[in-house]
Amino acid sequence: MNKSNIFVYAELSKFVESLTSDMQLCKKHLRDQSSYFSVIPSKYFSQELNPEWESICKLVSQKGPGTNEDGKIVRNAIMNTIDQMSTQECLGVTRRILLLHEKVRNEIFE
Repeated sequence: MNKSNIFVYAELSKFVESLTSDMQLCKKHLRDQSSYFSVIPSKYFSQELNPEWESICKLVSQKGPGTNEDGKIVRNAIMNTIDQMSTQECLGVTRRILLLHEKVRNEIFE
């Protein structure tokens, strides 16, 4: 079995440290840590976990970039999508990231 790269584990660990399952704060924390979606390349995940990370990244960027009335980009696709997500959706994304972190940890340390 191909294991995920230790870099993935280290970066995901930092990412999940700042996430919360608190309904009032989960959206803010996910938004504040959104750069991790761009920093962690899917190619460093194992073949088994790569599709999950790609699915999460696709989900949090599906709305595309935010533009102003002149068509200029004012928010990247991830920030724009998270801003449009409900608290429940953000909580679901947070849970998926926490579960993925657990799976990566199990891959590397077991």
